[in-house]
Amino acid sequence: MRLVFIFMLLYSYLSGMEIKDMLQREVVIKDNKKIVAIGPGALRLLTYMNLQDRVVGVENIELSFDTKSTYRVALNKNTIEKLPVIGDGGAGKIPNLEALIETNADIIFASFVSPEQIEMIQSKTKIPVVALSYGAGYGSVTNQDKLNDVKKSLLLIGEIMGNTQRAKELVEYMDGLENEIKTLIKSDKKVYIGGIGYKGARGITSTESDYPSFELLGLKNGVASKVSGHLDISLEELIFINPDFIFIDMLGKKIIDEEVVSKKTLINLLDAYKNGKILWLYPYNFYNTNIENIYINSYIIASNFGADINIEAKQQEIFTKFFGKSAEKLKGLKTAKFDK
Repeated sequence: MRLVFIFMLLYSYLSGMEIKDMLQREVVIKDNKKIVAIGPGALRLLTYMNLQDRVVGVENIELSFDTKSTYRVALNKNTIEKLPVIGDGGAGKIPNLEALIETNADIIFASFVSPEQIEMIQSKTKIPVVALSYGAGYGSVTNQDKLNDVKKSLLLIGEIMGNTQRAKELVEYMDGLENEIKTLIKSDKKVYIGGIGYKGARGITSTESDYPSFELLGLKNGVASKVSGHLDISLEELIFINPDFIFIDMLGKKIIDEEVVSKKTLINLLDAYKNGKILWLYPYNFYNTNIENIYINSYIIASNFGADINIEAKQQEIFTKFFGKSAEKLKGLKTAKFDK
C-alpha cells in the first residue's frame, strides 16, 4: 500500500493538474509558484486574487501607476518596477518570448489574447498558458456576459493557485453588490454615458450601449441601437436624444473639457448641461474593464437619483474587498466636479 501511495504521488507530480481554461483548452499545470500576466486585464484579475507577489515578469504598459486603472495603484510599486519586462503589452501584441522564458514562470495567465497566439506562446516557451476572460470581446459584450466570465475566471484562478476561498469570497461579494444595486432606484429618466474609453481616451460621443452600471440599476442608455457594446455617435444625435442625465467617464476628461469649449454652441442645447445634470464617473475601461468601478459607478449614479448612500464609505468598502490592505492607497480618491 505504501508503494502504491508513493507511486500515486509521483504520478500526480509528473502529470500535473489538468484544467480547462476560459477558451475550453485543456492545460496541464505542474507548479504554480511563479506566474506572469499578459494581455489587457490579466494582471488586474491576479491582483484581485492577491497574487501579485507571485508575479515574476511584467508588461511595460503596467508600469504607469495610474488611478485610471485602480489595480495598478494597489500594486506594490517598488516590487513591480524591479520585475523583468516581458514585452510592451497591449491588445494583440506578442510578448517577448525570450524574456518570458527567462522568467522561469510556472504559468502564464492571458487575457484578450487570441487562441492562435496563446498556442504559439505556449509552444515556443514550453510554459502552460491559461486563458482568462472578460466576456466574448473587448467592449462588445453585454454586462452579464462580462461579469459572469470575470467570476468564472476568478474561480479558475483560485482552483489553479490553491486559493479557492478567496475566489468564492470575491464572487459572492460581487453577487451581493449586484443584488443590492438592483433595489436602489426605479426611474424612467433618460440617461446617457459618454467619454467611454475604447483603445484609448475618447470624447463625449463615445458610448457603451450596454453600460453595466446602467444595466445593474435597470436604466437604459438613451442611444437607440441594435448594436451591443461600444458606439461612436454624433453630437447631433446626442442633442436629439437630449437625456435628463449625462454621465461622463473620467478617462475622457481632457478631451471633453476641450469639447465643452470648442463645441459650446451645440453643448448648450443639452438640457442636462443647462440643468447641471452632467456628472463624472470613474473610468470603465483602462487596459480592459475596471470591474470594481462598475459597482462604484452604479452607487454614484443611484445617489444622483435620490438613493441614500454614503459614497465615500461604499467606495472604500469595495476597494478593500477587491484589493485588501492595498485599498488604503486609494483612500480619498474622488471624481471631478463637472465644470461649465
